[in-house]
Amino acid sequence: MKQGYRLIVVDKDGVLVSEFQLRESDLADPAAFVGALRQSIENIEDEEP
Repeated sequence: MKQGYRLIVVDKDGVLVSEFQLRESDLADPAAFVGALRQSIENIEDEEP
């Protein structure tokens, strides 16, 4: 199995907010990757109190 990438999102205090497992194929379409990442960040921001 090929090794992938791990994207970790932490808040300003260093607390883990989200973690993504990525494969090379996930990065093949940069526009789709950025769009999915942007949506994930917006979802995280919506959950903040």
